[in-house]
Amino acid sequence: MSIYRRDGVCPEWEPIPWDATGPAVDAQERGFHERAGKPLVWMKIDWQDFPSHGIFGQDRDWFVSRDIAYVTTFDDEDFVLIQNTWHGFPDPPEWGLATRLTANPRAGWSTWGHFASLPKAWSVPDVH
Repeated sequence: MSIYRRDGVCPEWEPIPWDATGPAVDAQERGFHERAGKPLVWMKIDWQDFPSHGIFGQDRDWFVSRDIAYVTTFDDEDFVLIQNTWHGFPDPPEWGLATRLTANPRAGWSTWGHFASLPKAWSVPDVH
């Protein structure tokens, strides 16, 4: 049983993967809400001038294959903001979030779900 009420057809937030269940989903959503309250200032990825050394140790293809459009670092955590090319039912909501600790660049990325609206605390340039 979930601690949150989630709309099964058009959710404001959904887990990654979308069909996950149980306590791990609640932990993922709590992690999202914790990060949604941070005053993050996002940088849009410049595909024409992508750094040759990469971003967060990842090359351009890594970002493109994951639909990552924005990046930032805050409180010793690296953030990537996914803007899903295909979104809305039956696809996931438009946005997704993943993070990892800045001090451990070899660490895997933790995902914090997909969501329909950007948090008010975030500053995201060039969003429609």
